[in-house]
Amino acid sequence: MSPQIIIIGGGVAGLAAAYYLRHLGDRVCLFEARTVGNDEASSFGQSRMYREMYSDGYFCRMAGHANRLWQQLEHEHEVQLQRRHGLLFYGEEFDEETIEGSIPGARRVMEERAIAFEVHDAASMAKRWNLEPRPEFVGLFEPTAGAVLADRVLRLFADEIRRAGVLLFEGRAVERIDLDGSQASVHTSDGAIHRADQVVMCAGPWTNQLLRPLGFDLSLELWLMLWAHYEVAQEHADGFPQWFCFQRHRGRDGGLYYGFPVMSSAPSGRPQIKVGIDWAPAEMRALRPHDLPRAPSPYLVDLLDAFVRTQLRHVEARVDIRCSPYTMTPDIHFVVDRLHPRLSLFAGGSSHAFKFAPLLGQLLASLALEQDPGHDLSSWRATRPGMIRPNP
Repeated sequence: MSPQIIIIGGGVAGLAAAYYLRHLGDRVCLFEARTVGNDEASSFGQSRMYREMYSDGYFCRMAGHANRLWQQLEHEHEVQLQRRHGLLFYGEEFDEETIEGSIPGARRVMEERAIAFEVHDAASMAKRWNLEPRPEFVGLFEPTAGAVLADRVLRLFADEIRRAGVLLFEGRAVERIDLDGSQASVHTSDGAIHRADQVVMCAGPWTNQLLRPLGFDLSLELWLMLWAHYEVAQEHADGFPQWFCFQRHRGRDGGLYYGFPVMSSAPSGRPQIKVGIDWAPAEMRALRPHDLPRAPSPYLVDLLDAFVRTQLRHVEARVDIRCSPYTMTPDIHFVVDRLHPRLSLFAGGSSHAFKFAPLLGQLLASLALEQDPGHDLSSWRATRPGMIRPNP
């Protein structure tokens, strides 16, 4: 008989795992505490970036595998899941690594792996795009990068697993896991106890809350990340790139900003762009979900507005302010591992996991079925230095 597998968490990683296990039908069960794609989840939103422009060769290589899987998904389901419009890394050329890498590091890796890119100075960037880069800024442009259509991906995975007979329960939180005995026991918020041969945990900010009673405590920190939409002038709507801007940390400003081209309209009907800060100050970080603030610090909103006002052209009113909770690891690498013969997990998306979703789904499915994942996962093991804390 096929194994009974319970997946905890209906974000993109949990849905992707269920998608690659869907051939087991109702032998797979997924519990989501709220709803798939809810606006307080890390996977919420219309868009995420995809790229191979990393200053970490391992991430670059794994991103290449993920991009091929995205293409397979598009071909199989005859649906567009990616929009190719390129990605610009620009800003100060310093070697300090951020959570998104660095410009010199990305250039080295791209050259080593023979990935095509363009080099720009401040003048050429200002001429090509609606940017106001400082004179010393440099840029790297990866033309084959673009955006993952995140909300469309969540719908596809959810629809396909339901069609295959996978049991998807929304509004049902997992409160406890027991691994003693011949099967795992999963206790849900409705008072039920569910038995399984294998548990796949993709619980995001709630990972340690479920792991600590089992004797595990991962080095995870929760960051509330700020992003917003801004209206732009209709006649200049085509001039916005997808970009990361790298600047040295300046006191209370992490220095790392990002933005997307026009991909949607504001409530007014005018075109809008998405811009965010890829960093969180101390007061927007926590170790437990309930300690994480629900709104950004006002000064951080001011920083974002000031960046948009001084470094982008043809941007008009801010439409909204959004925050998403991200689960960060100390080294920004994910955790994809088996912690117990009956427990596998994904944790620590560190603000860039969505682009890897189909690869993560395949890896988690392989772990749950006790198969060879087909990739070297040493960089993503929970047992790597500094990843497991002594259990309090």
